Amino acid sequence: MTDVGRHAEHVLHLGRHLRLDDNPMLASAAAMHDRLLPVYALDPTVPRGAHQEAFLLGSLADLQASLRARGSDLLLLREAPPADARDRYESPMRMIADDDLPFDAADMPRTYTPFRQRIEKAGTRATQPIPVPDRLPPIPDGISCPTIEPPDLPLITPGGESAAHRHWRQYRDRRLPDTYKETRNNLLGFDDSSKLSAWLAWGCLSARRIAHDLVVYEGEHGANEGTYWLWFELLWRDFFSLRADQARGGTVRLDPHDPRWQMLASARLGHPFIDAGMRELNTTGFLGNRMRQIVASWCIHELEWPWSVGEAYFARQLIDHDPASNVGNWRYIAGQGADPRGGRHFNVEKQREQYDPDGRYERFWQC
Repeated sequence: MTDVGRHAEHVLHLGRHLRLDDNPMLASAAAMHDRLLPVYALDPTVPRGAHQEAFLLGSLADLQASLRARGSDLLLLREAPPADARDRYESPMRMIADDDLPFDAADMPRTYTPFRQRIEKAGTRATQPIPVPDRLPPIPDGISCPTIEPPDLPLITPGGESAAHRHWRQYRDRRLPDTYKETRNNLLGFDDSSKLSAWLAWGCLSARRIAHDLVVYEGEHGANEGTYWLWFELLWRDFFSLRADQARGGTVRLDPHDPRWQMLASARLGHPFIDAGMRELNTTGFLGNRMRQIVASWCIHELEWPWSVGEAYFARQLIDHDPASNVGNWRYIAGQGADPRGGRHFNVEKQREQYDPDGRYERFWQC
């Protein structure tokens, strides 16, 4: 194994900041050092589904290629990150930096609506993104960075900053932000939601960049409910990140022999609509927000499982797993943390009638 310890002062753990654009941590380190070793520590003790691991490795491979094109490189370590870098592996960068919040981050509103209202009243949209650094220092002498080879596994969205920017560009070019609000809860259409979540979760794309580009887009095409709602949903990510204390100790380790694990893995939760959602998750590593809420409600309120059971399974399977958002959303459905109404108990038949009235989604994921 490469001896990284000898170059500790030149090591930069990237964590969930897997991009060159709008990466203040990378830009600052590049300006301070004449040698710099970007590193990612892939903790082998963290359970990951095949799709999640493929997306992450694809993102790392893409970043390595971009760094190499600029005279740098990326070292993949298969070990736990050091304690002083662990937070970087837990949370992607927020859209609004602490210094730009209209309140102290430690004294923020407990629920989302007053949080959003204070943000909007202050006229805060997002922190200004920064460009790719002009220069990147070479890695220290004597360090070898093997080429990262992602597994050949089909994904609904490929990992990496390059793919993220291509997707975001074509999404804007096709004027899809305009219809985001009205289509985002549809269950089958790929373009019905933005599909940015996986790149955001691993830091391949900055929420600040998206927010900035939305302002430019609105200047060209006009603001509307769709563009506002896209920002509105990005702000939810900031809210859960700022309340990340609720994520501490959230994820449990489920034994694969646990009957609940078997039910989730085999997509046999006792209702055909719910099982269709679990088959989509197990097959692709992705599940749209509406189906995530419906499945979570079923597990918590019908099966009467602790919210942490489903959260742990989703944490393993989702290609867009963001610890704070995953825990925050499961607790929200359970009526804890950020929910002012004591939980969200969905009527599954009503949800099926509203979002899959002709049964297309259910039939599509029958097998």
